[in-house]
Amino acid sequence: MVGLYVTVGKPAAVAFGRQAAAILRRKGLDLCADPASGDALGLPAECIGQERLAQADIIVTLGGDGTILSAAALAAPLGIPILGVHMGQFGFIAEAHPDSLEQHLEAFLDGRAHIEERMMLNCEVVREGVRVAAAESLNDVVLTKGSMTRMLRMSTAFGDHPPMEFPADGVVVATPTGSTAYALSAGGPLVEPTVHALVVVPICAHTLAARPLVTPADMDVGITVLQASGEVVLSADSLEVCRLTAGDRVLVRRSAFTTRIVSCGGPSFYGKVRRRLLWGERLNG
Repeated sequence: MVGLYVTVGKPAAVAFGRQAAAILRRKGLDLCADPASGDALGLPAECIGQERLAQADIIVTLGGDGTILSAAALAAPLGIPILGVHMGQFGFIAEAHPDSLEQHLEAFLDGRAHIEERMMLNCEVVREGVRVAAAESLNDVVLTKGSMTRMLRMSTAFGDHPPMEFPADGVVVATPTGSTAYALSAGGPLVEPTVHALVVVPICAHTLAARPLVTPADMDVGITVLQASGEVVLSADSLEVCRLTAGDRVLVRRSAFTTRIVSCGGPSFYGKVRRRLLWGERLNG
């Protein structure tokens, strides 16, 4: 059974999704979709629902990298592979183009596709000794101040090592997959997505001593909000987890789940970096 997960706010993704659904049905494949995608694609009621989508052998996402992040929340705990189809803007995770969807699906069904296991993060918030929130993410966990909040003062600890204190607008803890997202914008390094590591990047730190750091994947990262004058937000893959207050501790560790990405010989990570970031290119002619 093939699951369809569509960015319903993208007309091009919905239009192609309807075409893809028709093609897949003609091939005799059963379809399923989450409620939003199913309604947008006009699928029969018996094909729609989270429980139905959880039975899929593969989930095809139509949109971009953000669509994959959203689908991963359902697919990862169930071990369902994801085939990402990028619609328009070039992404780092989505590999397939609409023109190659049939080819990629056939490769998967024939057992010729490679499945990349992408590590994920688990985060939890401890307030006065009680866990008050938790989340899983494929890209990153971000602790950041609100727009009207002055600089935060935080303490960051790596495993059992002594904590380090620094003032900043926040901090990003990313997977290698997420190293090309917010962590990169904040000054972090590029990390090949199959490497097992954590990337910790301060956001606009008010000290030269706070630098991006790459740690082993099994290293726990503990972030404590020491001082905050206003809104502090914790998010996972751009979705808000909870609001934080002074004294809250955020523990980020490697998740027990992985996101399984279907790869069929598309552009390598290094090819994507060169195309997207113009790595190694002369920009001044």
